[in-house]
Amino acid sequence: MKKRVFITLAVSLILAFIIAFASGCTNESKPSETTTVSENTVSVETTQTDAETTTVVSAQEVTTTQEAVTEETTVSATPSTVEEIVEFFNQSANRIKPEAKKVVKNYENRIVNEDKLVIPAGLEDAAKSLIKTFMKDDTDPIVYETRENITNEFLVPNQSYVSKLKPEWVLEATCTDKGDEYYIYLKLKNQDNPVSGEGVGAVCDVIEAGEVAEKAPFVKKFTTGYYDCEVKATIDKESGKVTHIIYSTPLLLEITVNLFGTHDAAAGLTFVKDYTITY
Repeated sequence: MKKRVFITLAVSLILAFIIAFASGCTNESKPSETTTVSENTVSVETTQTDAETTTVVSAQEVTTTQEAVTEETTVSATPSTVEEIVEFFNQSANRIKPEAKKVVKNYENRIVNEDKLVIPAGLEDAAKSLIKTFMKDDTDPIVYETRENITNEFLVPNQSYVSKLKPEWVLEATCTDKGDEYYIYLKLKNQDNPVSGEGVGAVCDVIEAGEVAEKAPFVKKFTTGYYDCEVKATIDKESGKVTHIIYSTPLLLEITVNLFGTHDAAAGLTFVKDYTITY
């Protein structure tokens, strides 16, 4: 079982058994604070100094899409539109699996977003403590040096590609000229129950609702709401290759369980993964 699925299943079990323990209690309502997507149309803001050029693009609707390719990546100017930034990122990122000699997973942070926890009153501390036992950080670097390991372990896992991102799935894109490098920042649009290859799942390692639900028969309903997901990549300007990349994927895990009645619960989890790539 994939580790991320195991962790999510463990969190679901913790929520379920705490609910069972407090089956006579009244559940608290879901947090009123929600994350919404800006409805702005395409806008471009460019700032420039002698040292660097930054292009920030926000988009709600973009109709042009670009398919990722693995050919040599060269640019004559800093990408400035959503389409250009996404195309440049896809081309550069998709060279990692076929060309990288070594990928190092520097760390993975697993964070419990305590403000998103929904559990019967009085049991919050117990729930937080139990969930944190499974949400421990990986601080020891992990090295992938074979083509098989890089393909299977680097994002998107077990796929030949790293990114199939489309402009219409991007909320904000930034490309900064840092002299010898480009720094790309991508903020993705919020998505409920993403699957691999689409939306957030086109570039990030997502937990698919079905993966957990089929292993937890006591769960009547299971949803994953991904919000504020980010990708930060450093690309060598001369070669067009990604040398460093960070993925941040916050999600709201919501379940309805059938244990001594039907009850709702929720937990907020964030996974941050940091990689260095050499060729």
